[in-house]
Amino acid sequence: MDIKVSACIIAKNEEKNLPRLLNSIKGKFDEIVLVDTGSTDKTVEIAKSYGAKVYHREWNGFADARQYAVDMASGDWIWFFDADTELEEEEYERFKRILLFIKDHPEYEGIGTVYKNLGLDGNIKSLSSTVHIHKKHPDIVWEGKIHERVVNKKTSTILIPPMKVHILHYGYAEINTQIEKAKRNLRLLFEELKSCKDNEKEYYVNIFYIIQSYSVLAAAIDLKKYSKKSLRYIKKFLRYKDNIPNESTFKKHFYVYATRTYISLENYKEAEKLLEDALNIDKFYPDYHFLLYTVYKAQEDTKKAVESLINFILSIDKTSKIYGVISDYIIYKEKVISDLESYILSNEDRDYFKEIVKDHWNETKGENIGRVLFRILKDENQKEALKVIKKVATIHQSSEAYTDLGEYYYENQNMEDAFRSFLKAYDLNPFNIKANKYLSDLYFSFKDYEKAFYHGLKYLNLSRDTNFIKNLEDIVNLSQNLNLKESFEKLNKKLSQVVS
Repeated sequence: MDIKVSACIIAKNEEKNLPRLLNSIKGKFDEIVLVDTGSTDKTVEIAKSYGAKVYHREWNGFADARQYAVDMASGDWIWFFDADTELEEEEYERFKRILLFIKDHPEYEGIGTVYKNLGLDGNIKSLSSTVHIHKKHPDIVWEGKIHERVVNKKTSTILIPPMKVHILHYGYAEINTQIEKAKRNLRLLFEELKSCKDNEKEYYVNIFYIIQSYSVLAAAIDLKKYSKKSLRYIKKFLRYKDNIPNESTFKKHFYVYATRTYISLENYKEAEKLLEDALNIDKFYPDYHFLLYTVYKAQEDTKKAVESLINFILSIDKTSKIYGVISDYIIYKEKVISDLESYILSNEDRDYFKEIVKDHWNETKGENIGRVLFRILKDENQKEALKVIKKVATIHQSSEAYTDLGEYYYENQNMEDAFRSFLKAYDLNPFNIKANKYLSDLYFSFKDYEKAFYHGLKYLNLSRDTNFIKNLEDIVNLSQNLNLKESFEKLNKKLSQVVS
């Protein structure tokens, strides 16, 4: 890359996590800058062994440490990595493509980063969005002692393109780490709140993060106890909500945490009331509709629950081309599409719901509502269903729609059309998990073992489905290809190191 990029890390006592991160970023950046804030373990030695430039900084909050790292870095762009993360090769390639795009669009100041939070089983439990990649410029600074954020100090925001990079995040895999972070954050937030006036932005930002921290403790320790503690701060936030712009991310996502709190306390009436207010702020915010579904499902109102899931899908279609939607529930999109198929086809009001979905499709031609319609039509009206999914795939150049089409052909033993559909899905999105899995299977049946192994390995890396290792072993054994055998042995060695 002709744009110089510095990888920056803030660390304290991270000897356990640091080697994994440094292995994933070595050789990819012009420099690695690590700011140590008081380690007593081997963090500094490990960083230096990877060629990192190490600086020391007395702790004065996250923003201060990040800004110091920026000041010490020499790159045109900065990419911050937390020590408990890992960069996948595919995402690094995606980052390079985004940088090429930005060269022609210099108005962009940062790049969105989405953390794939891994659970104890290695599967993705949630996604969280932030901006950890940005230009190095005097006007672009870090602010906030806790839950710090990067902004242009002239505009109080940062302009990012509609593309993002994903990072593996292991911090959520350790429940004790989450608990300790939440407790530490609460101490810092309460202290910072004392110095804030209630008409300042920092006041409601801190309250937002107090509610967020309590939600972590509620989920991890005591649901009722910490949900009740949240109520005081929820009421404080609501008292000043009219002073907060409706487009504020904190305001929009506050309603998610607040509603979830009332749901955990089984106060569905208050949860529904909050969501009505929230939808007046943004009727296309996906999480509000998913939470409405949760409320109606708990009250056994199946009709409204299904309508809410349909609205959830419509909201995703509406917001899919807008980056910046911080969502806890978009990750469930594929499951919701599958659930809608089951709900509608097994419901006594199936014809009513079919007409609703058809009407929305005819009105919006949305990608995911079209995929729902395809699924509820494919067994009773194959001709119409295929017409819909082909239109979705063509209009939206949708990798997922081509995957739906491929699965349909595959299930109906039309392997030639299935192969073409999955290949198109892969061409549109090389990170399509299902497409890689099916292509591995199809290439295996064609006895093209190299391509079968390539797509199988890609599927394994994307899905972290360790059961698929047996498939790769079968491919290697039949291929007799020494290069594939060597790759498979390296994979097994890496997996054994992770397990140990």
